[in-house]
Amino acid sequence: MKSFTRHFGTALVTCAMLAGCSSNTPSTQTKNFIETPPSDTQIESSVRQQVSWMLEAFTPIAGQALPNKNVLEAYEFRGFDPIWIKETQLDMAIYKLVNTLESARSHGLNPVHYHLETLKEYLAIKKPSSQQLAELDVIATIALSSYAHDLSNGRYEPQLIDPNWRLDAPSKDWQNLLFLDSPTNMVNYLPTLAPRQPDYQVLQNWLVFYQETAQKEGDIRIEVGVPLRFGDEGPRVAQLRARLVQLGDIRFSSRKVNEDYFDNDIREALKRFQKRHHLASDGAAGTRTIQMLNVPLEERAKQIAYNLERWRWLPSQLEDNRVWVDLTDYTAHIFLNGQNESMKVVIGKPERRTNVFYGKMTYMVTNPTWRVPMRIARENLLPKLQKNPSYLTENGYQLYSSWSIGAKRLDPLSIKWKDIKPEDLHYRFEQAADEDNALGAYKFMFPNKFDIYLHDTPAKHLFREQDRAFSSGCIRLERPEDFADLLVAGDKKRQNQLAQARQSKQTKVISLKDELPVYLVYFTVVPNSNGMPEFRNDIYERDTLMEEAMGYAPFHTKESI
Repeated sequence: MKSFTRHFGTALVTCAMLAGCSSNTPSTQTKNFIETPPSDTQIESSVRQQVSWMLEAFTPIAGQALPNKNVLEAYEFRGFDPIWIKETQLDMAIYKLVNTLESARSHGLNPVHYHLETLKEYLAIKKPSSQQLAELDVIATIALSSYAHDLSNGRYEPQLIDPNWRLDAPSKDWQNLLFLDSPTNMVNYLPTLAPRQPDYQVLQNWLVFYQETAQKEGDIRIEVGVPLRFGDEGPRVAQLRARLVQLGDIRFSSRKVNEDYFDNDIREALKRFQKRHHLASDGAAGTRTIQMLNVPLEERAKQIAYNLERWRWLPSQLEDNRVWVDLTDYTAHIFLNGQNESMKVVIGKPERRTNVFYGKMTYMVTNPTWRVPMRIARENLLPKLQKNPSYLTENGYQLYSSWSIGAKRLDPLSIKWKDIKPEDLHYRFEQAADEDNALGAYKFMFPNKFDIYLHDTPAKHLFREQDRAFSSGCIRLERPEDFADLLVAGDKKRQNQLAQARQSKQTKVISLKDELPVYLVYFTVVPNSNGMPEFRNDIYERDTLMEEAMGYAPFHTKESI
C-alpha cells in the first residue's frame, strides 16, 4: 500500500507539472523524435514497473469499469515491451489514437473517459524520461482498451440504469484488438467494433449533424403566439420556415420565395415534421408543434446519444429469423423464413412497464386458459371481488385453494373477500378458454422470469388507439392468427395441429420446430423510412434515467465530467 501511495503521488505531481509544460499538442503529421532518449531497456523496465499501479490509478471514469486485467494480459503477452514506442520513437499510431478519441462524441461517448487531455499533455513533453514514456505507453493502452470496450459493449451497465432493462449482450471481440501485432492495426480495428446495424450508422450521422449545427448556428426559435396555418404571413412564418430548413424538413433551395408567407412547402414540411415526432400531421403549427420545433438541438443530440448506447447493448449480429417488438412504436416486426410481417401491439401501461429483454419462443398454446399472475390478482381481481363477490362466476373464472398441483376447487361465494388484504391473498384464479378469455385464442411462449409473453386479446378496440400502453406487461398482438400461421408455415405436421385446434376449440400446446429469438426493445429515436430521425414519446421515462447516468452533454467542444 505504501508503494502504491508513493507511485500515485508521483503520478499526481507529474500530471501537475505536465499541465504547465506546454499547451501545444504535437502535430499528427509530424513524427516526435525524442531528444537524447532513454534506451529501450530503460523504457521496458519502467513499463514493467508502472503497468500495475497505473492501471489502478487510471481506472475508467464513471460508468462501467473496464476489467483492467485485459491490459495487463496484453503487456504480459509482449513480455512488457512498450506498445507505442519502438526504437526510442513514438509510433505515429498514437496520434491517430488521439484523433480517434477526440471523435468519440460522434458515437455519443465522452472523450474525458479516455484520458484524452492527459495523453496530450504527455505528448507535449519535449524530453520525456523513461518513467514518463512508460506512463504514456500504459495510459494510451488503457485509453485504447476502454474506448474499444465502450464502443463495442456500451459505456454503462444497463441494469444499473434501469432495473426493468434486461437486454445486454456483451461481446468479447474488443479484447482481440489488444493482441494485434502493431498499434496501427489496433487503432484501425476500432471502427469495426461499433454496431454495424444500419439504424446505428444513420443515427450516428444525425448526432454529428445536431452537434455541428448547434455549435455553428445555434437554435432558430419560433416565437410563441397564435397557431400558424397555410396562407398566414409575418415574421413568425419566416422563423418557422428557417427552422424547418435547419432541421432538414425543407431542403434549402436557391429559388426565390416569400420567406414570410406560409406556402405549400411549409405545410408539407410541417406534416413530415409532425409525423416523425408522433404529432397529429395536420400541416399547421399549433402550440404543441411549435413546442417540439423549439426543442434545442443540444437536447436532441442527447436523445440520440442515449439511443446509440442502447444499440451497443444489443448483440453485434441479429438473427435472420426473429421477432422484434418495438415498444415505443407499439409494433411487432416478424422476420421469418425470408418474410417480414408487422402488426400493432398493446404493451404494458407505465405503472406496469413491459421489460426490455431477449428470449426464445419455443411453443404456442391455442385456446389457452389464463392463470392470473399473483400481482394482477392482488391489484385487479381482489378489489373487484370486494365490490362484487360474483365477479369470478360472471366472467368465467375458477377459484383454487392454492397454486399447487391438485389444489381444491372452491366456491367464490364462500370466501369473505372484504376481509382479505392483498398481501395475504394466496388463491389461484383461472379463466377458462372462451371468447372472453383475457388471452384470446392464442398465446406465444418464450419462457422468462418476468412471465411475459405474446397473446391474443378480446379488446380489439385498443388497436385503434395511437398510443397503446394498456396491458399489465404482456404483449397483445393485433393479428395473432396470422402470426400463428407464420410459425407453422411449410410444416405440414404443425399446420394440421393448428387446424385441428382451431376446429376443436380445445386447449392445445404446439411446439415450434426451431426456437425463435424474441427481442423486446426500447428506442426513443429511430431513423424513419426516409432516413430522418423519428423522435418518439418516452412512455416509460427511460431517457430520464439515461440522462442521470450519462450526465454529460455530447455536443460540447470542451470536455466536462
